Amino acid sequence: MDNKRFKPKIGKMFYIIWIPTVLFLAVCTWLSFASPLGFAIILATDLFTLYFLITSLFGYVELREETFFVKFGLLTQMEIPYTSIRDVCKERRFYSDSMMSLKYTLEHVNIKYNRFDLVSVSVVENDELIHDLAERIGRNRKQKEEQES
Repeated sequence: MDNKRFKPKIGKMFYIIWIPTVLFLAVCTWLSFASPLGFAIILATDLFTLYFLITSLFGYVELREETFFVKFGLLTQMEIPYTSIRDVCKERRFYSDSMMSLKYTLEHVNIKYNRFDLVSVSVVENDELIHDLAERIGRNRKQKEEQES
């Protein structure tokens, strides 16, 4: 079984939020040149904010042999074994219940795992992700049942 990678879907809401934010930060940085301390604070804020803007372009979701892998930006990643996934559902709303989410559009896929954990992802092919993930979860559970008997 091959690994299958899904690219993140970046919708209009991402641009509606980030373009004004970047413009606001640029204006604040320009206005803070008069004060060295103010410039240092604004520059640190700019770098922190731009990190989140840039890292969102480097995330992806990958269906691996035994695990569901999610990469959030440059530094954060998680692997969820198929055996611990309880539910996969598609939602359409502005916010996500998950603190860890690869979500830049209104339409996203919620993956509930373990007892209370949740991750939200939004990829270009949400329906294909749900189908392939359900197939791998079913196949993985069958293999586990066969090994136990």
